[in-house]
Amino acid sequence: MKIMDVLNSKLLYVLVFIALATIFGMCVFFFKRARKRAKELGVSDEKIKSVIRSSIIFSIVPSISIIIGLITLVPILGVPWPWFRLSVVGSLPYEITAADQAVKAAGFSSLDNFLSTGTADVVGAILFVMSIAIMGGMIFNIFVLKKMHVGVVKAGEKDTPVIDLLLSVLVVGMMSVFVPAQFVISKVHACTLIISAVTTMLLSWIAKKYNVKWLGDFIMSFALIIGMVSAVFLEKILL
Repeated sequence: MKIMDVLNSKLLYVLVFIALATIFGMCVFFFKRARKRAKELGVSDEKIKSVIRSSIIFSIVPSISIIIGLITLVPILGVPWPWFRLSVVGSLPYEITAADQAVKAAGFSSLDNFLSTGTADVVGAILFVMSIAIMGGMIFNIFVLKKMHVGVVKAGEKDTPVIDLLLSVLVVGMMSVFVPAQFVISKVHACTLIISAVTTMLLSWIAKKYNVKWLGDFIMSFALIIGMVSAVFLEKILL
C-alpha cells in the first residue's frame, strides 16, 4: 500500500469525522450552557445575538490562514489528517516541523525524500509524533495556566519593562529556531521568506499609517498568500 493510500484512506476519514463531530458536539453543548447562563444573568437576547454575530465574523479571519495551511499540508500528509490537526490544536509551522522531525528520525533526509522513497509502515509513527508532542502544551496548561494567567494579569496592571523585554526575546528566539532552518534550504525558500517578511512589514505600515484597522486582522493571511504565490513563480525562475 502506498503512503498516500494510507493518508487518504476511508478509515482515516471516518475516524477524523467521528473526532470532529465529537468536538462540534462539545461546542454546541457549551454554547447552550453559556447562552442559558447569560439569560440567567439578565443579558438581553439582542446583546447575545450581537456577540454571536461578532464571534462569527472574527472567526472568519483566522480561518483563512487555516485553509491556506490545509492546502499546504494536503500534498504532504493527505486530506483527513491535516483537516483534523488544523481543526483542533494544530498549526502549520508545528505540523510541518513535527512531521519533518519524525521522518528524519525514521532515517529519511526530508519529507520529500520520505514521500518519494518511503513506505507506508512509517505513517503511523509520523501521525503519533504529531499528536503526542503537542499534548505537552495541554498538560502544561492543566497545572500551570491559571497561575501564569494571574501573573500576566498582575504584570499588565503595572509598568514592567523586564517582562516586555522577556516576551520580545521569546518571540525572537522562536523565530531564530524556525527561520534560519528554512532560509538556507534553497534560493526559493530564502526569496519567499524575504518577500513574506517585506509584505508583512509593508501591510503593517499601511495599517498603522492610514489607520486601516481591518487590515491588521488580515496581514498574516495576505503574507501567506503572497508568499505562496511568489514561491510558485520563483520555482520556475530559480530552479
